[in-house]
Amino acid sequence: MNHIVVGIDFSKSSVKAFEYALNVASVTGSDLKLIYVRKYRDVDNVLPEGSKGLPTSIEKGFKNLVKKNKETFSGEISYRIFTGKIYEEVTNFAKYTEASMIIAGAHGMSGFEEFWAGNNAIKIITHANKPVITLKKNYKIKPKAIEKIVIPIDSTFETIQKVPFTIELAKKFKAQINILSLYSSRMKNIEQRVDNSTKEALALVIKSGLRHINEKAECENITQATIDYALKRNADMISIMTEQEFSSHTVVMGSYAQQMVNQSPIPVLSNKTRILVPQDSIIE
Repeated sequence: MNHIVVGIDFSKSSVKAFEYALNVASVTGSDLKLIYVRKYRDVDNVLPEGSKGLPTSIEKGFKNLVKKNKETFSGEISYRIFTGKIYEEVTNFAKYTEASMIIAGAHGMSGFEEFWAGNNAIKIITHANKPVITLKKNYKIKPKAIEKIVIPIDSTFETIQKVPFTIELAKKFKAQINILSLYSSRMKNIEQRVDNSTKEALALVIKSGLRHINEKAECENITQATIDYALKRNADMISIMTEQEFSSHTVVMGSYAQQMVNQSPIPVLSNKTRILVPQDSIIE
């Protein structure tokens, strides 16, 4: 894997994301590239008031993080300070530096501006062309951060797209894959889609040689069903697509990715949906 981009504003949420990224980078052999985004050009280059225990200079804040982890982290930690929209700067930097993934706190705040709150994490997920891992500030990171990953499989054709990268990450940690087949309808064609995608996912996981299990669940809300299952199985991560099966809950509670990021107490790996063009629709 290449380097990992970490969005950081020195809030508790973003510092937790940095700590998690250190763990992931150590196992995957990746470098870390940290990004701080100032919203306005006239904002002084200082940390917000109330950041107890942290220096006032952003530059010094980054230098402290690098110095603190220099002895225990074998990779390189670098940092950049940008001005602009957070999600644009983070996702563009990850794209043009060919990062393997982005890691960010699901929420965050500062004394004078909200950074990760206000759906910035969701915007990063939506605009990124790289996988994005989000986690909450109160998540307790294990010594081995990822031991079990849940892959929910629904009736969409895109649901299988998250499997290859999830397997790649799981192989680094020698983690177990839990494939969860979700049936939100008893219509035969819907059930058949889930079954077919499950078979395809299982074939990829079996080929990888990873430990795995496959379990099934009938549900109305696939977000809640996935979270409940992940907690029951003591999983360390849920891998999703940015777009997922539509239901009435999507209208009431927001997009599937938004629901999952906001509600999941464990890290969420969001994978960008690729548009697949049927071969018979291509004009030669």
